[in-house]
Amino acid sequence: MSIETIDRLSRVTRVAYSRHPIARLYRGWRRVAGDQVECFADVLFLPLAGLALSLFLLGLPGTSDAVAAACATACFP
Repeated sequence: MSIETIDRLSRVTRVAYSRHPIARLYRGWRRVAGDQVECFADVLFLPLAGLALSLFLLGLPGTSDAVAAACATACFP
């Protein structure tokens, strides 16, 4: 693979990532948090995103049944 091909693929992936909703959410979070290298908001971003995703998934109908089935399969009672 040539350097030009790698450079082109690198540019394509950067553009695709910059348009992704998660990247937009992170940029919005950085505006709220400020431009500090390390800040308190960065520490909270991942747990809050995980909590939001968990609450969203638990709000869907049938999720508890799916979790119970996965646990039953994993535990082999």
